[in-house]
Amino acid sequence: MKITCLHTAQSHVESMTRLFTKHGWDGALEHVVRPDLLARAQSEGVDAVAQDVSAVLEQCGDADAVLCTCSTLGALVESSGTGKQVRIDRPAMEEAASYRNVMLAICLESTRGPSVALFKDCAKGRTPDVVFCKGAWSAFEAGDMPGFSRAVAQSVGTAMIDAPETDCIVLAQASMQGAAPYLMDIGVPVLTTPALAVRRAIRIARQ
Repeated sequence: MKITCLHTAQSHVESMTRLFTKHGWDGALEHVVRPDLLARAQSEGVDAVAQDVSAVLEQCGDADAVLCTCSTLGALVESSGTGKQVRIDRPAMEEAASYRNVMLAICLESTRGPSVALFKDCAKGRTPDVVFCKGAWSAFEAGDMPGFSRAVAQSVGTAMIDAPETDCIVLAQASMQGAAPYLMDIGVPVLTTPALAVRRAIRIARQ
């Protein structure tokens, strides 16, 4: 058995490898890292990288499951239609859809459209309250993960002051999972995407 992960940041390789080990994956695990795809999607739009994403998926044809860890590219990967592709944010969005008032935290504008569309698909058209964590991504790009996580948590905490009716928070991008411990006392469930997606990818690969 083999699972291939498509990343747009090298930093995801180590964290996802740990998660797969934690959840009992004993098959092969391959990582494909393509930061250029995210960079182009940000500057030219997601459709500009559609052909390149398709080419990458063709190269992953021998995998029993393919997990895309980039929420910006998730819809492109999922639309391949083979049934073995997993976009990292779908399992979390499906869980969040059971809550009435959902806050969706993002760090990249390129993620906004795909993430909101996915939530609406899972929640029968309901729209989440989107919080853009301004300035956080620069810390991520600089490799300052503690600073990145604190910046995300601060943005979410500030947004909660104006949205006390919120009963679930989704940290929409895989890189944001480190902010969850800073939000433990916020009073509502905080969903992160990686662990739920890893479990789904393992289940698909073992079918």
